[in-house]
Amino acid sequence: MKFFGINPLKAAIVILMGVGVAACSQTTTKQAAQEELIIALDWVPNTNHTGLYVALDQGYFAKQGFDAKIVQPSEDSTSTLVANQRADFGVYFQPNMVKRLNKGEPITAVAAITQHSSAGLLSLASLGATSPTDLAGKRYSTWEDPVDDAVVAQVVGAPLNKIPGESTDATTALRMNQFDYIMAYYSWDGIHAKIKGVDTNFFYLKDADPVFDYYAPLLIANSEALKTNPDKYKRALAAIKEGYLYAAKNPEQSAQILVKHAPEINPELAAQSQAYISPQYLDEQGDWGRFDYARWDRFFGWVNDQGLTDKPLPPQAGVSNDYLPNPAN
Repeated sequence: MKFFGINPLKAAIVILMGVGVAACSQTTTKQAAQEELIIALDWVPNTNHTGLYVALDQGYFAKQGFDAKIVQPSEDSTSTLVANQRADFGVYFQPNMVKRLNKGEPITAVAAITQHSSAGLLSLASLGATSPTDLAGKRYSTWEDPVDDAVVAQVVGAPLNKIPGESTDATTALRMNQFDYIMAYYSWDGIHAKIKGVDTNFFYLKDADPVFDYYAPLLIANSEALKTNPDKYKRALAAIKEGYLYAAKNPEQSAQILVKHAPEINPELAAQSQAYISPQYLDEQGDWGRFDYARWDRFFGWVNDQGLTDKPLPPQAGVSNDYLPNPAN
């Protein structure tokens, strides 16, 4: 840049002062405009959450005016944090919503993180199971959700031989003979077992019955907050969608972003899991987040038929596509 008729040193000082003032002004304005956004995970960070970390890392939340924080729940479950408006969004699962909706908790599913469930039953190959029914009578690790247990009972056969407890490393727990099988997600636990070189069998629930191709995982929000401040949630979901679209198209880079923000994750597990799950984020039209209401209702219809609620869940109970950006966006 040339300065005509101006002392170069004075010009530089003036420019630097101007830039400094402008930068301070922009920073102050940006900070003042940013709104806190709390997103509660369901579990330890994994590739179900990659799009959230991408949105944080790539500035998509900031672009929408948010100072976003991704947190792990402690004693309170994700749904409780959302229901009490201590978190704006939570990562959750359609089956686990049943008892919450039955209690009247104000939660609504607002985005499907993946379009199809990778939930299934994981066991060591040495157990010798060649189908889910071979697991009948074996020790089943349960976190005692009645809907999950009812699903497993239908797939395996009742009664279940339950071993209550939680495990963040299903493969290790299986090898330590803590139980014989567990409901897990192939996108993480199944791939983790392969990386560890452990021979396992995995039976997808949706292969046993298509009704079990429910939405898991998904994002929930507070039903009342959605009504009072819809713009906030639409802007936030626009940022989150951008993060998951990036993750769908860039699995390798997205896995690196996930590990950057959650360095406790095995990079090889992140990379392989991301390669598997990235295509699962999108529907057949290449869009992210939308629910198929008919599929949603089929699973809740099964729940009603099993008598797992005090009163039947009505059509489209606890779900809405209304806060998602248009498919073209």
